[in-house]
Amino acid sequence: MAKSYPNIGSCSRRAAWAKNPKGAPACMAIGCTCKAVYRVAVEVNCFRGDDEVGNACEAHKRDADALAVGIPTFRDAARAAQARALEKKGQA
Repeated sequence: MAKSYPNIGSCSRRAAWAKNPKGAPACMAIGCTCKAVYRVAVEVNCFRGDDEVGNACEAHKRDADALAVGIPTFRDAARAAQARALEKKGQA
């Protein structure tokens, strides 16, 4: 039987995030406001190196579809914010 993608590759619990939820990053599933406790690798296809790695809460640690959409969205938003900050710094 062939694997279906996206698929959860690995899921590791981060003890520091579990102990201190205030310092934990947000879950990367779209619309989720919970704090992350897990670091999750989402396999998007059969090729090595194309995995998406992100943060997930208890509810989304096995939801590959939500994380496969949310991780690139968060990454693109962070890049846009960084570009705006560099542009603002260049104007000042």
